[in-house]
Amino acid sequence: MRMRPAHGFTLLELVVALAVFAVLATLAYGSLGHLLQAREQLAARADALGRLQLAFSLLERDCLAAAPRPVRDELGDPEPALRRAPDGSLEITHGGWSNPLDQPRAELQRVRWQLRDGVLYRDAWPVLDRVPGSKPQAQRLLQGVQRFEVDIKSGSAEHAVAVTLDLPPFGHIERLFLVAGDT
Repeated sequence: MRMRPAHGFTLLELVVALAVFAVLATLAYGSLGHLLQAREQLAARADALGRLQLAFSLLERDCLAAAPRPVRDELGDPEPALRRAPDGSLEITHGGWSNPLDQPRAELQRVRWQLRDGVLYRDAWPVLDRVPGSKPQAQRLLQGVQRFEVDIKSGSAEHAVAVTLDLPPFGHIERLFLVAGDT
C-alpha cells in the first residue's frame, strides 16, 4: 500500500507564518497609532484656526461698522469713538448692533478688545455712556495669547487698526483692519 503525501503545513511553516503576521500586525498597529495622533493634532489645529478666524471676523466687523459717536466713561469724561486705551486695549463704538427682540436700546454699541491673563476678550457694554458700576459682558475669544498689540493708523481720510498677535501654534500674526469713515 502506498502512502499519499501530506497536504498540510508543517509546524515550522506555521510558526514562521505566525511570526511574519505578528511583525506585519505590529507595524500596522504602530502606523494606525501615528495616523490617529496626526488626526487629533489636525483637528486641534483646525479648531484653533476656526477660533482665530472668528476673532478676526468679529474685529473686522467692529471696525467696518465703527460709528463716529464718542462716549462718556464711568466718571463722565469723554472718550473718542475709536481709541487705544492706556492699558493697550482697543475700544470702538460701532453700529449694526442687531436687536431681534426690538428692545428699547441704542443701535450703537461700545466694545473693548483686551488681553487679560493670556486670554483675548471682547467686552461689550449694554449702554454707550456708562455710569459708575457699568459692567461689560465679556466674551472669551482666544486662549494662550502671548501678545496683543493695537495701533491706530490715520491717513488723510481713512483710518485702520493694526493688530499684532502672538498665538501658538500660529506664531506672530499681523493684520490691518479698515475702519469705517469719519471715526
